[in-house]
Amino acid sequence: MSANPYLPPKAALEKRIAGEYWREGKRVVMRPGGVLPPRCVKCNAPALQPMAPRKVHWHHPAWFLLILVNILIFIIVGLLVRKKAQVTFGVCARHRVRRRIFIAAGWSGVLLGSSMTLAGGTWLAIGILLIVAAILIGMVGARLAYAVKITKTEVRLGGCGRAFLDSIEANEPLPLTVAAVRAAGETGPLGTCPNCEAVIPLDASECPECKALFGTGSEWKIEPLRT
Repeated sequence: MSANPYLPPKAALEKRIAGEYWREGKRVVMRPGGVLPPRCVKCNAPALQPMAPRKVHWHHPAWFLLILVNILIFIIVGLLVRKKAQVTFGVCARHRVRRRIFIAAGWSGVLLGSSMTLAGGTWLAIGILLIVAAILIGMVGARLAYAVKITKTEVRLGGCGRAFLDSIEANEPLPLTVAAVRAAGETGPLGTCPNCEAVIPLDASECPECKALFGTGSEWKIEPLRT
């Protein structure tokens, strides 16, 4: 007797023991709009309060190949294809000051390099190199946690320090909530998965969390969300 292709996988029949965020190797994974613990993502010291929401952006690394064609084209295309999400994480006083120092150093280098290019002659090439170096140093040094991948249901953050990573358990995620689904851009009617209780679109053919199937022949049906 062949297996019913519309039944969920066996691994999905048990409800998950979950956390609001979890660690996967050197990455912290969270829901769009999620909030990390009130500790510095760099050193795990107590974070300054209140923790402000931050916008993170990401696009597939393959788009960087456009730099070889034209950097202006890369910038335009990058702005069009990038994905955005809002997350909240903390930073301590020491790392906030460190970030501001790098930002100030970057702008100072850009201004000094611009002055050199205006002088012309041998200063032109030196000025251009200084501008490029200042931008790179400022961006890398001032960067805190950053997105390494963004999907409709997950934001993967890189750049977190080892101490902070060690404080995050490698848990499975909580089922999707209404807020997470709406934050991902879904505007239609919602329901709940009968297996993992994730909030999903009412017309979904598959649960993005446990992979349960709801197509023709499936014994499981999405339960409309009560409002």
